[in-house]
Amino acid sequence: MRKMFLFSVFLLGVLNVYAAPDCNKTLILNNETLVKNLNETCSWMVQSPNMTTIVLRVSSLLLKDPRDSVLVLEGTTLLASYTNIDQSGDLLVSGGTSLLIETNFKGASSSRNVTVSLRPQAGGGRFTQTGAVSLNETGFPLNDSSPVYFQLLATRGQQAQILLNDSNLLPTTQITFYDGLQPISKNLLATQSTYSQFFPITSRSGSLLIVCQSLQNQEFFSGYFKSVPSGCDMILTPPSMNFFMQRMKDQTQCSIVQVAASKNKGVTSFRIQNLNLCPNERVTIYEGHSQYDKQIAVLTNESFPVKPLIYVRTERGFLLDVHFNDSECSNKTTKLVALSGMYSQKAACGKTLNSPTGIITSPEYPGLYPFNAYCKWQLPIPDNGSTFIYIAMETAALSPNHTLRVQDGTGRALWQFSGANLPSEDAIVYLNKSQSFVAELIFDSTAKAGQGVGTVSSGFNVTYKLLKCGGLVTLSNGSVGVPEGMPSGEACIWVISLPRSGANNSTNIIEFTLTHPKVSSNSSLTVLDGGTSKSKTFNFGSKSTQKFLSRTNALWVKMIAPTRINLSYNTYSCQKKDQCNNGLCLHPEWKCNGVDDCGDMTDEQNCSSSSSSKTGLKTYLVVIIALMCFAFGVVLTIVVPAVYKRCRYPNYRHLQDLMEPTVT
Repeated sequence: MRKMFLFSVFLLGVLNVYAAPDCNKTLILNNETLVKNLNETCSWMVQSPNMTTIVLRVSSLLLKDPRDSVLVLEGTTLLASYTNIDQSGDLLVSGGTSLLIETNFKGASSSRNVTVSLRPQAGGGRFTQTGAVSLNETGFPLNDSSPVYFQLLATRGQQAQILLNDSNLLPTTQITFYDGLQPISKNLLATQSTYSQFFPITSRSGSLLIVCQSLQNQEFFSGYFKSVPSGCDMILTPPSMNFFMQRMKDQTQCSIVQVAASKNKGVTSFRIQNLNLCPNERVTIYEGHSQYDKQIAVLTNESFPVKPLIYVRTERGFLLDVHFNDSECSNKTTKLVALSGMYSQKAACGKTLNSPTGIITSPEYPGLYPFNAYCKWQLPIPDNGSTFIYIAMETAALSPNHTLRVQDGTGRALWQFSGANLPSEDAIVYLNKSQSFVAELIFDSTAKAGQGVGTVSSGFNVTYKLLKCGGLVTLSNGSVGVPEGMPSGEACIWVISLPRSGANNSTNIIEFTLTHPKVSSNSSLTVLDGGTSKSKTFNFGSKSTQKFLSRTNALWVKMIAPTRINLSYNTYSCQKKDQCNNGLCLHPEWKCNGVDDCGDMTDEQNCSSSSSSKTGLKTYLVVIIALMCFAFGVVLTIVVPAVYKRCRYPNYRHLQDLMEPTVT
């Protein structure tokens, strides 16, 4: 500051030498903007009313001689120095009610263009190093909609930071923060309008500009500005980037705030890739920009490696609140970079499903899904009789407390899945159209399980389909079939589900009968032995009526109109003595049939010879048949050719005798 003061005094001395001694002018500002051409060498003293500051905008600036200059000072402090560079549009704000503008033009007379606009503003101003900042609408002239500017300059080598701590603002009022002293869109840091959004705003450079617009009656805000060490606090605004934070000596708390430049409805995914903390140090992650927002996780030196992505709503952003404790660190093991990561913005997970059938997957599938994701798929229910939504999970693995559910438009849960294993039955959910004309599939991984980033898993791949007929059937007996009047080609799906266990440790399976009178050529029936579309298919014969027993306590049935097939079923209970050792119900036809139907050979134990002879071929019979086949082969290869030759060649015996050896 001493150097700046000496430089300002030097400039004043130079100006007193070069300024025209007879050109000292005063410009008095009222409540209107004054546009002034400064095309002569002169000293211009600008005065504004009490309780105001001055806003100076360089409308145009074109100097001809390299020695030309335009200086703007407040007291002995130099605010700006313009030479032969065109800096039209530059903004300056005074800290008080007066400014001094010195124009100094050298060389031959030629056209120069120096035009400035000047106006007073109630509130606003220029602040250096530290100070309280406030704005109250009651000081404004009536019908004045001009923006109010605050220019904050930090101590050399530090950053400017401000935190608004009190306010009464309407949603239409905006307070905009820029890095530097000019309202340049690429330097936008944040826009705030409500108290819940307030958080420390830190410049990237050594200065910060605040612009307040559309302040109405009874509105106000206040805050505190200070200079902070460079590199400790940062705001991230690009749509995607890598970031890192170095370890700050003599600092106990730093922060990284990610703010979206536009308030879109997507998500921001980020990942902490490297974490180098000492004992008793921590990083707290928030969805939002302050410690009053939703806490997602707390990371410590024991949290590495941190693998999962984390989702936050783009409009909310995230805050990494870092607490250092150098006293716990070892100089030999401490790394300079405390943490590093990356983030990117993308479209929101979930959407409106316009097709009555399709597939949805967890975000990032087939990779691990992100932590803190909340995805909503909306499925409009057409006014065509659809009353069920069928859900088949092809793959499914969710971490504890993470869920996939179906709810109606009122938020009432209709079905929910969680866990790491596929469900034993597909879901068929009834939709009450009198209450809602939309079904919603919600994936939620926002539940927090203690400290650290919660674990995630591989997620899900789900097939959905709207149905006009079908359903989940849980009665102990009944029947299912395609209703009258169902359009041709319409599929009906039922899941028949009985309790797995019955009275006295019995096991329940399903006995069912199919009756099908004249069946249309385009009819279709599928019955699966189990509750999902991946269960084993039953193989039906050609008889018009057959009884079947399932292996499990559930059936999956699909009929396609206009079939008139009817499936009737009832509960078939197996007592303990009629069960396989693995608990499976032992069907009567399984016993001693030579096939391991139980899967543990229970059905092939204690089989008598009589029972076995009825159902299988004994080993000794196989041996006898093999010997008989061998003898028959000998006859065919030796005896038959000999008989043939004897009949065709009468001298065959004589020739055979001649071939015998002669004894001498």
